[in-house]
Amino acid sequence: MAGLRIEGNISGNVAEVTTNNELKVALQSDIETAGYATILSEIDDGYITGTPLRLQPEASEDYRLRVGVDTFLFDESFPGTALNSALWTSPVTTMTVTVADNFLNLNAGNSTASGAVARVSSYRHFPLYGASQTHIEMLIQFSQTPVTNNICEWGFGIATGTTTPTDGAFFRLNSAGEFRAVVNANGTELQSDSLNFSTLVGTNTTKKFTISLGGTSAYFWISDMLVTTINLSAAGSALTSSNNLPILFRNYNTAATSAAQRMRVSYTNVSLGDWNTSKQYSHQMVGAGRHCSMAQTGSASYAQNTVWTNSANPTAAAPTNTTAALGSGLGGIFIANINGLAVTTDYIISSYQVPAGSAIFPGKSLYITGVNVSAVNTGAANGAGPTTWALALAYSHTMVSLLTSESGPSASKAPRRIPIGVQSLAANAAIGDKASSDINITFQSPVLAQQREFVQIIIRFITNNSSASEALNFYIGFDGYFE
Repeated sequence: MAGLRIEGNISGNVAEVTTNNELKVALQSDIETAGYATILSEIDDGYITGTPLRLQPEASEDYRLRVGVDTFLFDESFPGTALNSALWTSPVTTMTVTVADNFLNLNAGNSTASGAVARVSSYRHFPLYGASQTHIEMLIQFSQTPVTNNICEWGFGIATGTTTPTDGAFFRLNSAGEFRAVVNANGTELQSDSLNFSTLVGTNTTKKFTISLGGTSAYFWISDMLVTTINLSAAGSALTSSNNLPILFRNYNTAATSAAQRMRVSYTNVSLGDWNTSKQYSHQMVGAGRHCSMAQTGSASYAQNTVWTNSANPTAAAPTNTTAALGSGLGGIFIANINGLAVTTDYIISSYQVPAGSAIFPGKSLYITGVNVSAVNTGAANGAGPTTWALALAYSHTMVSLLTSESGPSASKAPRRIPIGVQSLAANAAIGDKASSDINITFQSPVLAQQREFVQIIIRFITNNSSASEALNFYIGFDGYFE
């Protein structure tokens, strides 16, 4: 008889196998005599490191499985032709930094000169908290295999010029042509063994690099495969010295190189692992650089959206029902000549159009969470009677004119109006007198303006006893974010 026969000593029963020659096993159902199976979660199969990474889940004392919820911190791609200067600093020497073909290009001019450097760092520093990890994910490609005398670094890090970073966790191509993972605590570095660049990365091929930085371990991944782990040394106090680190991309030459190395970044994301901070979504969007006052990534210029020129007022003009005669911007200063304006007619004071989306400009939606409006009398004293006007937020129309009609899904959209308050000037109000009250509105349900749609503050006079040359200075502010 072939095989090994397993038979119970008392029962005489024999063990059975499946058609795949696997021993059939049933766990004990008697609680008093049951054994235990331990649950492990496989994080990585060990294809690169040779050792699978498996971790135990954890239960609370109330018998519930503990789970972690990540918090979004930052997300940025590189469309258009300009780097978003509101989010990034990009000092260079000899090398150049450009945005083209949906890549951030470090050393776009292919410099091989000694001392040439291109560095792009986020203004924002991202928090590192105990008992959790902060994750950075980056899509990057390189034009060359590691080049002698060239160094490239990408991940979290504090660095200036061509000096060694003073803090951080990052991948590095070093000047000897080696590819390593590095953690740096106030200038003291721990490095991994040399990694195989050709196999793991290659040239002109976009790869996903991920660093998960915790209190005692930093995990380095390439294309979702764990390539190395750097642990806190026995005598170390922390993997990094700072608990807040910026994103770092740097490419530089320590001496003249035989070939030009170019680093191309197409995307980066940062998240806080396992900490459900309950931070409002609007706060997360603002933290990612999407406040409504800021021009958004993909813009040709990253000037403010607000009409507020340094040390200069806009030119006064008579508002109309069909044009942005006082200027275009999401809030700011607008000076309206009001003498002779009719009652019962809507007049545009401020006007802003959400940029149209395209392949190089992400079409974002504007969520308006609040509006404030103040007005001051200028030009001349008010007439013998009061001047009073109602204000409204007009939005959603696809043409600047308030006459725009709803012409069906494939054509124009008409404005929607939300009344936001009434202001007035007393009879004979002097130059410099403020309108009766400020308008401060917080929307419990945000107002949504989608790409191509207009957002306007409009007024309608209830009474108009203004005098010749009289004007109103409107100071308008918006609160909100782009998504």
